[in-house]
Amino acid sequence: MTFSTSPLSFGVHYFEQLARLSEQFQASDHQGYPLSFAEGVNQAAKVVAAQTQQQTNKVIFIGNGGSAAVASHQAIDYWRNGGFRAISFNDGALLTCIGNDFGYEQVFSKPISMFAQSGDVLIAISSSGQSANILAGVEQARKLGCFVITLSAFKSDNPLVN
Repeated sequence: MTFSTSPLSFGVHYFEQLARLSEQFQASDHQGYPLSFAEGVNQAAKVVAAQTQQQTNKVIFIGNGGSAAVASHQAIDYWRNGGFRAISFNDGALLTCIGNDFGYEQVFSKPISMFAQSGDVLIAISSSGQSANILAGVEQARKLGCFVITLSAFKSDNPLVN
């Protein structure tokens, strides 16, 4: 790998861009009302903490591709560092079995219907917010009475945040 600039210049540029992007972060409540990003994070943390104080409730993470990696890592961090009951549905055998037997659109909704219960928290991670399997998972979680937190882009055509 070669750098057109020094690693230090690259690093500085990377973090400057990250800082600019963070100024564009947005949050909204469950009714779509805008919140500051800090308030959105604070409310999400309160929901997770309140709902998982009961030993039967858990946090479920879902995501595709890079978001699946984030979901998996977050689930591990939540239970290892935070003591939360947390899981991510991105095991290769689960995804290919459910995808083959029921269609890829149901790779999250099927395990959610089996393992989620009212009061659980689903954290759905999707860059576009338009993945059919993420949307189906969110719909199933809501039907079961789960709290849903989404991490996604804010575009006018993003059904995950609307």
